[in-house]
Amino acid sequence: VAIVDSGVAAPLLGDEASARSFAVRQSGLLAAVEPCVPGDVHHHGTAVASILRAIAPAASLTSVRVLDDLGRGSASALRTALEFCIRERFDVVNLSLGTRKREMLLDLYDLVDQAAVAGVVLVCATDNVGTPDYPASCTALVSVDRVAADDPFTLRFRAGHRVAFLARGEDVEVTSPTGGTHRVSGASFACPHVSAFAARLRAARPGLHPFEVKTALHAAASRG
Repeated sequence: VAIVDSGVAAPLLGDEASARSFAVRQSGLLAAVEPCVPGDVHHHGTAVASILRAIAPAASLTSVRVLDDLGRGSASALRTALEFCIRERFDVVNLSLGTRKREMLLDLYDLVDQAAVAGVVLVCATDNVGTPDYPASCTALVSVDRVAADDPFTLRFRAGHRVAFLARGEDVEVTSPTGGTHRVSGASFACPHVSAFAARLRAARPGLHPFEVKTALHAAASRG
């Protein structure tokens, strides 16, 4: 599972020898993905990774950092990270972020299609304020919003919505980069629940196409 975010604290990536961590480096208009020392510059990615690790403990996690220490990122960095994840053919990519820039829409739709062709499952959180955002509004991927629930395995499907899946995203306990825990709320933290479900599906049935993964999630979800 690739976690496109602010980075991930080293312990959540596994042992030091196998930990994989990358960052998008920008120089002017050019951007490239380069290996980097594991770490989280904003705490968001570590929180996301801790949810994934709790639900899919056997998953191999890779960090792809696109956000800075203020939690900000550029549209070009997001595009570069997605291109990298597709080239690397990750089984699942967790995107607890997005953009409201409509000028990115065609590029992102194209990348979402490329991911499907390459067999990469994209799981994306929607914006917490409800504004149309991308790539969460692309219906070819798995878009996720939050719901209040006690069970971490909660999964709901709401027909007629672009962002169709709901998972636990209120008052969720997560790990901080310093090793402590705290509680968070938001679609960003619902998203890794569904990424973990997708990872478990692909581990059990490695040949599943992204469309089949989404279909299996739909079949497992309650309605409403």
